[in-house]
Amino acid sequence: MTEELKMWTVGNGGEATSVKQASHIETENLLEKTLVKNPDMLIPGLKLVGRQTPTAGGWLDLLGVDRDGRLVVFELKRSKITREAVTQVIDYASDLEAMSDEERAEHITQRSGRDDIDKIENFEEWYEDWRAQHIEEPDEESQLLPVKMRLVGLGTDARATRMVNFLRTQGVDISLLTFHGYEHEGKTFLAKQVQEADEAVRRFRGGEKKSREERRRAVEELAENHSVSDIFNEAVRRFLDLDSRYTPHTRRDGYAFYAARSLTLSGHDTKFSSPLSLRITRNGEMRVTFFPVSVHLCEQKFREAAQSNPSLFKCEPPPNAPRTNNVPEQWYCVLDRSGWDEHKERLFDLASAVSTAWDETERSAGSQAAQSADTD
Repeated sequence: MTEELKMWTVGNGGEATSVKQASHIETENLLEKTLVKNPDMLIPGLKLVGRQTPTAGGWLDLLGVDRDGRLVVFELKRSKITREAVTQVIDYASDLEAMSDEERAEHITQRSGRDDIDKIENFEEWYEDWRAQHIEEPDEESQLLPVKMRLVGLGTDARATRMVNFLRTQGVDISLLTFHGYEHEGKTFLAKQVQEADEAVRRFRGGEKKSREERRRAVEELAENHSVSDIFNEAVRRFLDLDSRYTPHTRRDGYAFYAARSLTLSGHDTKFSSPLSLRITRNGEMRVTFFPVSVHLCEQKFREAAQSNPSLFKCEPPPNAPRTNNVPEQWYCVLDRSGWDEHKERLFDLASAVSTAWDETERSAGSQAAQSADTD
């Protein structure tokens, strides 16, 4: 990659005037502040979700979601990009990929809202909205991974370029972005050179988005591998039979069921979109999770279920699902085959009650909105 660019202003008559290159110090001080306020300079359509975010390998400079819905790690250098910068960005990206979906969402949520980065109250919900608004045909499953890596600096040395080129040939989505500063008539100009990941990288296994059918098949294979296909398929079918408007969104190990319409509760700013999820654990057990909104809608029924069988449910802070004012925890149970056979009807009864309460609350909110509009 060429490390120096020459710029000229050209008049109508063809006369050219050389533009002075700004010093590295001047460009350094301007670069990060400018990129945070103008993330399109990094990648068109980029939304920054983190700045100076801690990871196991250190503090990554910028974290964003691009217009394809992928997570992008940026390592900014105030001088040339070196081999050390390449290892750093790999370290940061590998830490994010090693997290579970829940850990990653919580990590981003908790560290947003700082250093000119907008606050995200719930990253999983925010990401669903982002995909719906920015991706023409959003996939059901999170496409955050694999993480993209971008090295940003004021030039690059030969070893860093060689390393990045090698990684790209191996299918790693990593690129070099080099900025150059210029001064002319009291104004500062920034020019960017980009060494983008090529088509071979985008076709590399893991970099392509899986189709809905491929993701569904992956969940089916997981159930087959754990010999729970029969009870897992029964559970999916029965939950969908309870409310035909549910849409199962594929996750790595099961499904989250989304309602046809998001629900707004009185006194809450958050919209609630999913009542429950069904997953297969690493031990081949069934995990059914009722999110806080479900317990909020049918709290008495959940309390009665817990009293009749104290060992059935456990509670935990939701890593992604929004809390309600009354219910700060999600309720879940993990059941082996015999436990599933014993408790499934109670779980279906609870899910049915949630579906009914969801509809009633939605109708009530719509009626109040209509009355308010008539009054106005």
